[in-house]
Amino acid sequence: MPILKFTLSPDPFNEEQEESKLPSSDFIGVALPWQSVNASAYEGFDPPLPRSSERDAIDALKKVSRSNMYGNSEFTSFQLDDFTIYTDEVTNAKKYGMIALNDVASKQGSSVFFFDGVVKPEGSDSPAFYLQRVSFMLVSIGGYEDVGCHGVGDDIWIQSTHCRERGHIWYRLGKPAREYRRYHHLFLWLANLAKFFVDYLFENRDVTLSHFKRGFYDWLWQRHHLDSAFRSWLEELGKTDFRHAIVAHGFFLYGQALNLGSGYSSHPLWDEIGLSATPIVPEQPEKTQRTIVTPYIYQCFKEMLWSHHLKVIEQDPQMAVKHRRLVRRMGFVPTKKKVVSCSKGPIVAGDIIAIHRDNESLWKGHDDLWYALVQRVSGSNLDLIWLYKPTDTICANLTYPNSNELFLSDHCNCADSKIKVSEVVKKVSVTFFSSRAENTDFFIRQSYHSSDETFTTLQEGDFQCRCGKVKEVSYNPGDTVLVETSDILEPVEIIEFKGHEVEVRELLRRSRDFKQNCRPNELVYTNRFRTIHVEQIQRPCHIRFYPEEEREHIPPPYNRDGNGSAFYITCEETAQGLRPMSSPANFHHGFNPHEPKRKLRALNLFSGGGSFDRGLEEGTAIRNEWAVEWGINQMLTYRANHERPEDLKLFCGSVNDYLKLAIKGTESDLVAKPGEVEFISGGSPCQGYSLANYQKQSEGSLRNCSMIASVAAYVDFYRPKYAILENVPAMASKSHPRSPLSQLICTFVGMGYQLRLMHLDAWSFGAPQSRSRLFLLMAAPGLQLPEHPPLTHSHPSGTTLRSLGEAPNGLPFGERQWDMPIFKFISAREGTSDLPDIGRAKVMSIPWPDHRPSRNESCHTQTIVDYVPRYPRTMGLAQAFAMGYLGQDPYPDDIKRKSSGSRSWSRVDPNHLMPTITTSVMPQCKFTGRWLHWRESRLLTLMEVRRAQGYPDSEVLIGRAAQQWKIVGNSVARQVALALGLSIREACLRNPPPTPYENAENMVEPEEYSTTTNKKKSKRRVSEVIVETTIMTTTTRYRLEAGTTSTEFSTPSLGEQAGIGSHKNSGTLQVVIPPVSKRLDHTSKKVKMAETQWLSDDELIVID
Repeated sequence: MPILKFTLSPDPFNEEQEESKLPSSDFIGVALPWQSVNASAYEGFDPPLPRSSERDAIDALKKVSRSNMYGNSEFTSFQLDDFTIYTDEVTNAKKYGMIALNDVASKQGSSVFFFDGVVKPEGSDSPAFYLQRVSFMLVSIGGYEDVGCHGVGDDIWIQSTHCRERGHIWYRLGKPAREYRRYHHLFLWLANLAKFFVDYLFENRDVTLSHFKRGFYDWLWQRHHLDSAFRSWLEELGKTDFRHAIVAHGFFLYGQALNLGSGYSSHPLWDEIGLSATPIVPEQPEKTQRTIVTPYIYQCFKEMLWSHHLKVIEQDPQMAVKHRRLVRRMGFVPTKKKVVSCSKGPIVAGDIIAIHRDNESLWKGHDDLWYALVQRVSGSNLDLIWLYKPTDTICANLTYPNSNELFLSDHCNCADSKIKVSEVVKKVSVTFFSSRAENTDFFIRQSYHSSDETFTTLQEGDFQCRCGKVKEVSYNPGDTVLVETSDILEPVEIIEFKGHEVEVRELLRRSRDFKQNCRPNELVYTNRFRTIHVEQIQRPCHIRFYPEEEREHIPPPYNRDGNGSAFYITCEETAQGLRPMSSPANFHHGFNPHEPKRKLRALNLFSGGGSFDRGLEEGTAIRNEWAVEWGINQMLTYRANHERPEDLKLFCGSVNDYLKLAIKGTESDLVAKPGEVEFISGGSPCQGYSLANYQKQSEGSLRNCSMIASVAAYVDFYRPKYAILENVPAMASKSHPRSPLSQLICTFVGMGYQLRLMHLDAWSFGAPQSRSRLFLLMAAPGLQLPEHPPLTHSHPSGTTLRSLGEAPNGLPFGERQWDMPIFKFISAREGTSDLPDIGRAKVMSIPWPDHRPSRNESCHTQTIVDYVPRYPRTMGLAQAFAMGYLGQDPYPDDIKRKSSGSRSWSRVDPNHLMPTITTSVMPQCKFTGRWLHWRESRLLTLMEVRRAQGYPDSEVLIGRAAQQWKIVGNSVARQVALALGLSIREACLRNPPPTPYENAENMVEPEEYSTTTNKKKSKRRVSEVIVETTIMTTTTRYRLEAGTTSTEFSTPSLGEQAGIGSHKNSGTLQVVIPPVSKRLDHTSKKVKMAETQWLSDDELIVID
C-alpha cells in the first residue's frame, strides 16, 4: 500500500490545467446544444410527408376508423407519431419553442399550443398524413383510479381545436420526433406520477405532504414492484422521497386530480403546499402599519432617521409587574454589589482614579478625563486597568441609555508608559456588579474586551489584567483534536503524552487519501501513529463512529461535510483494504445529536423559510417553537421542513401585530407569553441597508430599516437567555448619519446583555458562495457568552482584509478572521458537481426537480446567453458585444452595461465562489449580473443556489420557482447557522445548573465536560494536557524548572517539529506560557501535561 502523506492538503482543482492534459483529438468537432425549437420553424425544413390540412386528414381517417370506448365514453382516436409540441413565434414572439405537455396541461385560460406530426389510424400505418401547426388546448391522461393498473401506458391523448368542434375526436400520442424525445420522456414520467398520485389520494384519507417522504413509496412498491416498467420508472427518480417532485409539479398534479372530482380538494396536502384558498398556516391580517416598540427601545432609537416609523406600546399595569419579575429573575438586576468610594487618603490598589486625556493619543472622542482602576502602586507609578465609557467602545457616540455607566476593559498599561501618581486628577466612586449607581459617580456591571468586541458580565477575575491570567483547556487520551500541519489542520486521536510531545493516531480522510467517492469529512481509522509537539494541538473536534448501513442516515452535524469540525468513521484501514468496524475502546466519541436534552425554547422573527433557525436547532441546544413571518410560501416552507409541524406556533403576519398582541397580553395560542421564550433569532429585512438598494431614502426602505428596532423590542419584552441578530455588513457603513449597528449595540448592552459582534463569511464554513454577514450574539447576565465559531474552510485567493468599521481607539473592529483551515474552500463547480447537465434548461430534471432556473428566458435573452463566451472565465455581455458575437446591440441606450467592468450577463467562475445569492436573479444588472452557468447556456438553477446557501437536498421549498428562489436568497447560509448553533451548544454546556424556578424541560442538559479542577492522588494512571492559545510569537523560549535546576532551549514556530527531551521526573508535567501584557499582536499559551502522579508546586516547567 502506498505511503500517504499526512501533511499535504489537496490542490485546488484547475479546469484549465485539467483540460490542457487532454489530447488535441478530444477537441475536434462541434458540440451542438440540444434543440429547443421545432424543426418546422427552420428554413429548408423537409417534412416526412406532404403537408395535409387537418380537415382533409380527419375526413379520410374517419372512413377507415371505428369508435372506441373508454369507461362510459365513446370517442374516435387516431395515432399521432413523430410529433412535436410547441408554441410558435406568431402567437408568442418572446417565448416560443418546444414545450412539454405537462406545461400545456397546467396552463389556464386561453393559451394555445401547436403540434406537428404524422397522423394515421390506430393499429395501421396507412393512410398517413403529415399535419403542421395544428392548434390544440386539451391533454387527457388515462388510467386514473385504476389502482391495479401499473401505469398510463399509451393512454395519453390531445385534442385539437378542430377536433373539439367536430365532436369526440382525439389524437393518441405514439412515438415523438427525435428532437422532441427529451420533452416527451419527461411528460411520460410525470403522467405516470400523476396516475399513481391520484390513485394514492383515491385510496387514502387526509393525505399530507409528509406521506410522500416515504409512505407513498412503500404504497407504490407494495402494489407495482413486480412490473418491470414500473421499476424502471421508479429508478429514474432514484429516491424514496417524492416531496420535491410533488411540490415542483404541484400545479399539474392539482389540475389532474380536481378534473376527476371536487372531492380530491379535501386533502390537507393542498393547504400545505399553498395551492388551496385556505393554507394550513392561517394568514393574519395586517392591522399595524408602524413599527411597534417598547418605551425603552424608542428612547434608544428616537434620533434615527427613520424614527417616525416607530410606535410605542405601553404595558398595562399587570403585564408591567410580570415583566419586572422576569427582568429580575433573568439577572438583569444584580443581587450583589461592591462599592468603591473616593476616600481622601493616598491612592491604593482598588481605587478608581481620573486623569487628563492624552492629547497625542489615537483615541477618538472629546472627553477631558480618562478613568482607570488601580491594580498596584509601585512608588510613584501606577499599574492601571482602564475603564471605558460607552463612547470608548463600539457603542461609539450613539444614544446610550446610561450616562453614568463605565466598563472594566481588558486594556492595562503594563506594556505602556507608566502613569505617575502626580497625574491623578481625582478619585471617583463606583458601584460594581450593579445596574445603577448607588450614591456613587458611576456603576460597572460589564467588562469590555476590545480584542474581540465583546461585552461580558463582570466577574471577580476581571479585576486582574490579562497579563497575569491564563485560561486552561484540558485534553485526555482518547480525545480527538485538530493538529497543525504544513497548511491545514488534521484530525487525530490522542494516545499518550510524553513530556512536551504527544503520540497521536492518524485518522486519514477517505476521499482524499483513498480516492473514494464519499463526504470530505469521512475518516478512516488506522494504526498509523506519529509524535507531535503539544503546541500543534489547536482545538477539539467531534468524531463519531457509524455503521456502514447507516451512512445515508447520519445526522447533523456529522453529515455536513466537516461543518462544525464534525467527522465520522465507518471503516478501518487493514492490509487487505478498508473494512467496516465498530467503535474501539477508549475512543472518546463526539456528542450524540440524538441524545435527549432539555433545550431552549426559541422564537424566530422574520423567519423566512426557516433555514437559519433549523441550522441553529441542528446545534442541539434550542427547539424552535414560535415563528413570525409575513410571506405565506416562506411560512409553509418553514412548516414543511419541521419534524414536528403540529408542535409549531406559526404566525403568518406582521411582527408588529404579533408584538402588540404580546405586550397587550392578548390570549392567543400563537403568541408566546413573557417567561416562555428563552431564545430569539432574527434576520430583519436587509433591503434598507443593502448596497444593492439605490433608494435608501424612500419610505419603504426607511420602514425596513426600522425593523431592527422591532427585533430589539422583542428582546426587551421577552428578555430571553440568548438572542442572535443577522444583517448585512453595510449596516455598519459610514454612509449612515447615525450608525444603526452601534445603536443596536448600545440598546442591547444598555439592557444588560452580554454581546459578541461577529463578521462571518459563508465560504469559511463550507458554503460555495461569496456571502458576508454580521451577527450580534447576546447572552443574559451570568450565562456563558458563545464563542466565535471556528472557521473550517480556507479563504479563496484574492480575499482581502476587511472589517466592519473603525473603533474609537482607531483600530478596525469586526475584522475578517484568518484561522488555519481544515478544508479548502468549496468552489462553485465542487458544490454542484453531482448535478446533471440540463443544457438550456428547457426540460426539467426528473431526479432533481429543483434543478431549474427561476425564470424562463425569452428568445432575445436566450440569444445573449448562447453567445457569451465560456473562456476566459467570467466573460459577459460586454465581451460578447465587443467580439462581435451579437448581431445587434441589445441595450443601445445603456453604455455602462457594455463597459469592460460590467457584470451584465456574465458567467460564474467555476473555480471560485458563486456570487451572493439575492432574492431574485437579475442577469441584466451591470453590478450583480453574474448569474450565467460557466459551461451551459442558461442561468444558475434553484438547486445550485440551494447548494450555495447550504439547504440540505432533503428539504423542500414551497411556491413557484421565483418564490422559492426568493426564500433561498433571503436565508442565512445554513453552514453558518449550524456553526453558530454548535457555539451556542458549547456555551449552554458551560452554564451553571438551572435554578429551581427554571423549567427543567427547556434547558440543555450538560454533557461530560473536561475541567481542570484539582484532583486527589490516585493510583490509576491519568494523563491530561491543558492548552490555552491566543496569538503566538514566532519563537518561544522554554526554561525548565525543577528544584534548583534550570535548562533553557528554543523551539521553532508552530507547524514545525520541535525536538524537546522528555522530562525525567515522574509526576505532573506542567508547561506555562505567561500572558503578554497589552500587546494585541501577542498571545499566550499554557500547557499542562500530567503523567502518573502529581508534583508539588515548585516542580514546574515554565515557558517565558
